[in-house]
Amino acid sequence: MADSKQKISIGDQYETFRIKHKYLPKVSSDQPLKGPLQRIGKSYNSTFLHMAIRFKHKDLVNQLLDMLPNQESLPDPDAVWNIKNNEGNTVLHELAASDSWKESANKLVKMCKDKDQELLIARNELGETPIFCAARHGQTEMFEFLAGEMKQKAEGPEDFKPYLRRKDGTTVLHISIFTECFKLAHHIADCYKYLIVERDKDSMTALHYLACNPTAFGRKKPKMGQGFMEDLMKSTSLTEKLHECSNMPSTCPLILEELVKLLVKEDTTWYASRNEELDIELSQTKKGIDSQENKSKTSSHRNEQKFEEELKIELSQTKKGIDSQENESKSSPKRNEQKSEEGLKIKLSHEKNGQESKDKKVQSSQGNDEQDSNYKKGDESPLILATISNIPEIVEEILIHHPESLEHTSKDGRNILQLAILYRHKEIFDMVVNSDVLTSSLLSATDHDGNSLLHMVGQKRKSQASERMQCPAFQLQKELLFFQNVKSASRMHLTKPLNNQNKTAEELFATTNEKLHGEAKEWLMHTTENCTILSVFIATVAFAAAYTVPGGSDGSTGIPILHSKPLFLLFVLADVFSLTLALTSMGIFLSILTSSFPLQHFQTYLFEKLKQGMICMIASVTMMAVAFGATIILIMTHHRQKAVWYVIAFLPVPIFFVSYSPLRSAFLRRFTEWSTNFVRKFLQGLGWTVLIFLLILIYFLYKACECIICKPVGWIRGNKPQPHADTQSTDQV
Repeated sequence: MADSKQKISIGDQYETFRIKHKYLPKVSSDQPLKGPLQRIGKSYNSTFLHMAIRFKHKDLVNQLLDMLPNQESLPDPDAVWNIKNNEGNTVLHELAASDSWKESANKLVKMCKDKDQELLIARNELGETPIFCAARHGQTEMFEFLAGEMKQKAEGPEDFKPYLRRKDGTTVLHISIFTECFKLAHHIADCYKYLIVERDKDSMTALHYLACNPTAFGRKKPKMGQGFMEDLMKSTSLTEKLHECSNMPSTCPLILEELVKLLVKEDTTWYASRNEELDIELSQTKKGIDSQENKSKTSSHRNEQKFEEELKIELSQTKKGIDSQENESKSSPKRNEQKSEEGLKIKLSHEKNGQESKDKKVQSSQGNDEQDSNYKKGDESPLILATISNIPEIVEEILIHHPESLEHTSKDGRNILQLAILYRHKEIFDMVVNSDVLTSSLLSATDHDGNSLLHMVGQKRKSQASERMQCPAFQLQKELLFFQNVKSASRMHLTKPLNNQNKTAEELFATTNEKLHGEAKEWLMHTTENCTILSVFIATVAFAAAYTVPGGSDGSTGIPILHSKPLFLLFVLADVFSLTLALTSMGIFLSILTSSFPLQHFQTYLFEKLKQGMICMIASVTMMAVAFGATIILIMTHHRQKAVWYVIAFLPVPIFFVSYSPLRSAFLRRFTEWSTNFVRKFLQGLGWTVLIFLLILIYFLYKACECIICKPVGWIRGNKPQPHADTQSTDQV
């Protein structure tokens, strides 16, 4: 009777469970349910208990766990640790995905008693144990619970080390960093330090994983609201502070900083093995160069033999042709023979050179393809990966603990400074240049192609063009400013001006940015032409407004009727300023259009001119709006609602200012900087003025006290002033 009641209760619960979830009937079977571990899934092959856990029915899961039979008495195929779904997950794998199932997991482990070890070390299709699933989902409490249960059965601290790793070599520390569960990752690294030096199938440690994740440190987030006017206003501030770069604010949490310090301090495997790897690479490159030279010699010898044979055949054919033509024309046979022989030799030599160049290109392309295919991030040091990923926190921490690693180079022979320049990571470049561990050899180093630090500014990555989101003129300006920044830092340490292609850094920079230079020139001309048209239109309107004054003019004298009104003076001044500023901006824009647009002018000159023209044009529009407001008020002064007309008349001015958000933000930023500097200087001047005034006041008070108080006190005491010597002498006489 108890079994039938249990079956009925399970059946009712199953039907209720299917009714609650409309998706479940499509993936579950209609067979009568006999127990909690009966498979009900059609596609996932999951049991009723699996599905209840997945759909987060806590009360139902606890009831089903109470219905499980004694696991020790069951054969192994029917035991809970051997019943898995298509993914290979047991019931404990499903429970390990959330901290909320901790009590249920504890109940399940206690039910297995002596067989709980089989449940704790069971693996799914990926080779993951339940504790690995807890780490993958970032469940710290569940991880600590399962680790505590496994430690009770382990003899030593590293005995259950294999169960913290899956088939591909990824450990729980790797997966917690990959899923950005840094609190759990710090706990794992602190409690299980032997996992810090473990590598996965790609030879990557946990520090390698962290060095390849810039988003965790708040990097590579697009800036919103960046407009043309903001870039234009920033263009001059960049030239004033050439060595200072716009650092992106880091949102690195404190736990992540602690994790970085712990990993860098404990993980020294990459640093210890780096010198051995460099020696092996040097020996391999030497062997490769020798083998390539031997191959090139043999291939060139074979090609020479082929070309000599072809030359002999064609010469014999030409001689036969010449002999047959001698009967028809006997004029200058020797001269024709010599010309034909020389032409064939030249032709064959050109073909030979072309074939050799093709062979070299094929060999170089094959070498590059093999190098790209064999490249692994695990072969690079974390310092190089952190530099490429723009993570200055890791770079700084590595340089603190391992300053000798500053000399490490990538597989391409590039050091940390060259990579920072190539990837345009200015913050890392400035940090290394200003550090105390910087050596002159790092500034004078060259890569395999002979490129110095200045040459690296002219290098472009393949993905750099797609990452560029700014207009070409501002991008070219940033490149020029960065070139000057690198030049000022390394010009005293450069050893050779030319690279392997016989190009200077300036020539390489101009060649690489030739397309960008053309795009910047086209953009600047297009922008200036549009602004010139607008300035001409504003000047035309302002000029016409001067002849059609509000209220009209007196027919006999020509004097404006409303000239005695105060706002009429405001109208005249605003109109004059609007016309003057519009004509000034038009002249500035014409000077830009007539420029030859040299490359160096994109650094400061052209942007200064453009900024001046834009400011004059915007100010002229504002003055025209003020003149319009004054005109409306002068015309509508006879109405009672005078204040309303004041508001309506000057409404275009704030609307124009607020509607264009880049203008507003740029103006407010400039105004904030100016007001801050003004207030600071004013307070400093006021403080000095007050201090000087107080000193003068104290001095006068002292003198007044001396005259008013000290002398009467002396008289009271009887200390009369003594007569002078000359007066005494006269008295005696």
